[in-house]
Amino acid sequence: MFSLKQLQDAFAEHMMTENSVINKHVTGTSKVPGDLRLDIYRNAYRERLIETLSSDYEIIEKLIGEEAFRRLCTVYIDNFPSSHYSLRWFGKNLSMFLDYSPDKGSHGWEAEMAHFEWMFIQAFDAANAITVTEQDAAEIPPDKWPTLSVSFHPSVHVIPLWWITLDLWQAAKDDNQPPDPVRLAQNSHCLMWRKNLVTQYRSLDTDEAVALSAALSGANFSEICGVLAEELLDQEQVPIKAAGYLKGWLASGMLTQLNS
Repeated sequence: MFSLKQLQDAFAEHMMTENSVINKHVTGTSKVPGDLRLDIYRNAYRERLIETLSSDYEIIEKLIGEEAFRRLCTVYIDNFPSSHYSLRWFGKNLSMFLDYSPDKGSHGWEAEMAHFEWMFIQAFDAANAITVTEQDAAEIPPDKWPTLSVSFHPSVHVIPLWWITLDLWQAAKDDNQPPDPVRLAQNSHCLMWRKNLVTQYRSLDTDEAVALSAALSGANFSEICGVLAEELLDQEQVPIKAAGYLKGWLASGMLTQLNS
């Protein structure tokens, strides 16, 4: 006879794979046989998983349509069964399932949108942290600025974009007719972070993307100026731009520490 845990494991396996081991342990009636009872539970369980994905990936569903999205979910559920007690993490592998390739950009627009939507969730759920103020920056002695580095709020992410993902996102959010998905001639970057309880995002120009990447890696002010010097023709603008970027990140509530 199966133990309670064995019954629970067999039932869970049936929900995800239709394994028939549990069937003989389910009592049925003439009106509702055991197999039908199991099917009812299994269908309800899969519907709950689809609802979860629909909540996490609202924009993809809008853009490809409900029927196509359900087909996508069905195949995803079969390939990535839920393995966590919380459905919060169930959709984390959708971009990987769609062959997302951030470095090479060989993925389709759906994969990039899946990553973008998942990062929205990550930014919103990121841990709270106290951010520094302009007054904190004003108190740093001038001679400390060359070696100044900064720490970022846990919600801060830089997302490479190879498609017109932001245009597609905004059109779907506004319930407008979306443009046709178009691949960019050259990839761009999007900055995402949470300020208070609102997730923010904006495009980054190439110079800021370079500076921010360095700062996120722990570079100090002098090192940030160094990477910017490789991008700018007018070298006199290097420290001005670097200081401007730091001021902008500070004002946006993205910085949690000024390490002088």
